[in-house]
Amino acid sequence: MSRHSLPSYALLLIFTCTCVSPAGADPLADELSSAAAKWDAAINNADFDALLPLYTADARLMPPGAQPVTGPLAIRNFFAGRGRSVRDHKVELVEVLPIGSYAYTTSHFTATLVVNEKAAPISGSTVRLLERQPDGQWKIKSHIFVKE
Repeated sequence: MSRHSLPSYALLLIFTCTCVSPAGADPLADELSSAAAKWDAAINNADFDALLPLYTADARLMPPGAQPVTGPLAIRNFFAGRGRSVRDHKVELVEVLPIGSYAYTTSHFTATLVVNEKAAPISGSTVRLLERQPDGQWKIKSHIFVKE
């Protein structure tokens, strides 16, 4: 192997080991995907009380075109006010960035919006800041979403 190809090979090996990982190999991403699935289930089942334990006491929701909402009860009420208009909601994580006891996530979502008995597909992006609780559970501290 030539002197020049050895560093290139080393860089390729480092890139492969750090950027390409088998599915399910990131425990944090798996935990946060599970938390997102609980959120989806609460919305899809119109079980808005199930949203309460998913948010920190000082959580803030920043929906498009509306004033920010603070606290789990107010966030629950925001989504309950929409009733069953959002169905088949599914969040897929795009990026997870751990920062100490916090995790910053970006996601893509798809859903069906039902208005006046007419269903239409919607999609968009979600940004969440989650905080690890003393019991190890992740809760949403900041939640922003936009429709495409």
